Amino acid sequence: MPQFDPSSFASQLFWFGLVFALLYFAAVRPTLPKLGKVIDARDSQVAKDLDRAEAAKGQADTIRSAYDDDIKAAQSGAQVAVGAARDAASAASEARLKQLTAQLDSDADAAAVRLDAARTTARANLETTVADLTSDAVTRLTGLVVTPVDVLAALAPR
Repeated sequence: MPQFDPSSFASQLFWFGLVFALLYFAAVRPTLPKLGKVIDARDSQVAKDLDRAEAAKGQADTIRSAYDDDIKAAQSGAQVAVGAARDAASAASEARLKQLTAQLDSDADAAAVRLDAARTTARANLETTVADLTSDAVTRLTGLVVTPVDVLAALAPR
């Protein structure tokens, strides 16, 4: 094989160097700047994208903090409204309770008056009934005729 012949190594190395230099300067040299420009453009595009992403993140953070502030304000407003509604309901409940208490007190007073009237009527009827029963018992037991008026006169306090 001629490529392994040591006498032709020098010429092989020369031609190898010449072809390599031609290929390098013909193919690689013109493409390296273009490749460098593409890499630089890609780096600048990535940097712009990162800058835009950072700006969008800042806007999102601002919107999020405004949203959180609005939520806190709405929650505090709702708590105030709930407190006011609770106070209004409590006041209405107290007023209704006072009204019912007054009505129950007046009903109890009226019942006490009716009870006293019924008790007085019962006592008056009791005296009449006792006088009737006593006059009947005395008449049956002793044969003496005693009227209920006489029994009442005898039982009257002196």
